[in-house]
Amino acid sequence: PGSHRMEDIYGLATFNLSIMGVTGQSSLSPYAVSYGHLGATYGYDSIAAYFPAIDAAVSIGTSIETDSQTAPSDTLCLVYNALLAAVRGTAEPRCSFSKESYFGGRCDCGNTYACHKLLRMCVKSELGSLSKEDCSRTC
Repeated sequence: PGSHRMEDIYGLATFNLSIMGVTGQSSLSPYAVSYGHLGATYGYDSIAAYFPAIDAAVSIGTSIETDSQTAPSDTLCLVYNALLAAVRGTAEPRCSFSKESYFGGRCDCGNTYACHKLLRMCVKSELGSLSKEDCSRTC
């Protein structure tokens, strides 16, 4: 979403994974913040991610080689949200993952609202990344 400077995205071999939408959390939530690195080599795909809001890290390695590196990100979407629900003592959300690029896609846990500037109201949108509550508060 938007343009980012290189130093906002990459440093010390880690990416700001938050902009990739791998968590499925509202983009205004501290639970959406993640840092890590994706990897691919002959016969393997992987992702390692750190989530500072819950001080937890998850590493996923697969022995699946595909034309796109989505299996680790897809798995991270489900694993992180199960972990987050357990840490917070809440019900596990129903999340799904949709492939968007070679390195992954979008984890969707229902945070698909965006503020429509002309209507001055929250609307569901493929490009939305806010919970309904966060959208209503900021729109």
